[in-house]
Amino acid sequence: MLSPTHDEATKRLERLADRLRVVGPRLGARQGPEAADLLGQVRAGLQKIADLTADADGEPRRPVPVLSAYALADQAMVLGHDLLRGGERTDLFRSEAVAAVRAVHDLV
Repeated sequence: MLSPTHDEATKRLERLADRLRVVGPRLGARQGPEAADLLGQVRAGLQKIADLTADADGEPRRPVPVLSAYALADQAMVLGHDLLRGGERTDLFRSEAVAAVRAVHDLV
């Protein structure tokens, strides 16, 4: 499989954010363990994105703040752009980044 380009990775990130703009508020409005579990999985995926960025930058990993479900799309965009920034990222890293973004998208 070919490594995704920066533009392809950015488009995938934008699709994730678009999806979270629709699904995030719906999940936030739902009651029950299923919605809470799915929100937890999405947040864990966002944490994975943040951890990949920290590792690539040689920085310590930090917990991603738990924000309202309405803010998940914005949070994904910020974390994703941090992950994809700069040309110094290797093809292997970009593949890992896209896989992390795809994993969150597949949840919702």
